[in-house]
Amino acid sequence: MPAAHAQTVVEVLRQQRLEARVREAAEALPPAVPPQPVALGAPPDLFDRAYLAIKARRAVVRDSLEAAVAAQYLADSLAGTPDRIVWTKVEPGAQGAFLERFRETYWRASDPRRLALDTTATPAVRGLLQSVFGRPTRNADALRQVGYTGNEFVQFEYWFIVNDSIPVLLLDLDGPFGRGLLLAGAEAYAEQLPELKEDLSRLLFAESGPEPFVDYYHSYERRQWFRTGYNGADYFTVPIRPPGWVRSRAVDRWIIHR
Repeated sequence: MPAAHAQTVVEVLRQQRLEARVREAAEALPPAVPPQPVALGAPPDLFDRAYLAIKARRAVVRDSLEAAVAAQYLADSLAGTPDRIVWTKVEPGAQGAFLERFRETYWRASDPRRLALDTTATPAVRGLLQSVFGRPTRNADALRQVGYTGNEFVQFEYWFIVNDSIPVLLLDLDGPFGRGLLLAGAEAYAEQLPELKEDLSRLLFAESGPEPFVDYYHSYERRQWFRTGYNGADYFTVPIRPPGWVRSRAVDRWIIHR
């Protein structure tokens, strides 16, 4: 749909909603005094003057009410639809501050939808995430890389703070063998998760292509470690022996989900 046409449709819907709300509010007002016949050439009597005064007051009330409804509608629209969704990735070294702020969060997963983000093979999605946001906040070899543990059964984790207030997690579903990813956010923002997922899908697939990356993944069902990634030309997933850092002592205080 062209942008200009989409904008026109939005404006029409807003005007229709405004008119409906004005009608609802006007219907709640007391009924108007029915007009009475006035003799031609005769000055208005007391009843006629009262009727005209009531009619004038109702017109003032209606105008004031319409202005108030329009102002409230505009406020509701601005509050419910942010002008811009800003994704701020949590860098690997900033995990402590994120956990300090959101450790007690109740997480809610967004339902799968027929978006490109849900139907594309996970390695391709991971390459697009690398292109847009860089390396993950954490992946399976986080202990070797930065000294604190991730979850070996999760290939990658991207943590975000959206619009400076909404915590969001992105995780793979089955390492390089799955499709799409899991998007979870704070339960208090559950109604906004579908909108965030749609915005993320548009953001990722607007890019020209993936960037190279390398991850490790321990498949619980397959009982096998894998090295997986993209080398700039091909995606690859190869079985490997358990990496040496697996035998290192885990630092559980950094785990955000279990």
